[in-house]
Amino acid sequence: MGGGGTAGPVGIRLAALMVAAIALPRAVDAQVDAASRLAQVTLVARVASRASIESVSPIRETGRQGLVWEASVKVRLSTNAGYRLAVLRTPTSGGPITRMWVRAAGGGFQELAPGSSVTVAQDASPAGESEREVGYRIETENSVLELPVRYEIAVNPTI
Repeated sequence: MGGGGTAGPVGIRLAALMVAAIALPRAVDAQVDAASRLAQVTLVARVASRASIESVSPIRETGRQGLVWEASVKVRLSTNAGYRLAVLRTPTSGGPITRMWVRAAGGGFQELAPGSSVTVAQDASPAGESEREVGYRIETENSVLELPVRYEIAVNPTI
């Protein structure tokens, strides 16, 4: 027997290593082709909702009938989300105004008693900058230069 029988396990290991070395470049090529596909990623940026009242114009009389006169103001808004604009009547100590009504978001006039509020505009979509006209009916014996109101804007919640 001439020495060929004792190297059996070593020879098998050597042959397996040579087969792996020959097959390895093909396996790497297959992995490179699989990994080089175009991938698409969607990015989502979220910005905090905000709304602000930029300015309110002076009161402008639009009509008069007896002791009731109509007037309006323009409210300039800046928003990046849906919002609600409300008018709140400040508590007064008598003053020249007997009664006051404001045009609500639905279109009709609602009485605005001291301490109460009425929603006068709402928008479900982001509006950027906009201007809203707010209409009033005021019962008074004198002219009114300033309304006893304040304006509040609230951002609609997002879910």
